[in-house]
Amino acid sequence: MMLTSGQPAKYKNAYHAMRMIVHREGSFALFRGAAANMLSGMAGAGVLAGYDQLQRIASGHGYGLEHKLREGLK
Repeated sequence: MMLTSGQPAKYKNAYHAMRMIVHREGSFALFRGAAANMLSGMAGAGVLAGYDQLQRIASGHGYGLEHKLREGLK
């Protein structure tokens, strides 16, 4: 259960909250902050992809000519 600051609850339930937000602020208010969340997700994906690439290179199983020469130019 969430603690409140002694003030009465603004909304009765999730549906009531959504309906009131759309009524007061417009439907765009439901998506406010979505762009920042998507950018953060893309940055996280970039970090993971970069980490995987660096891990392959550091372990000697990466991409490049040295790897192909070791494998016999398949």
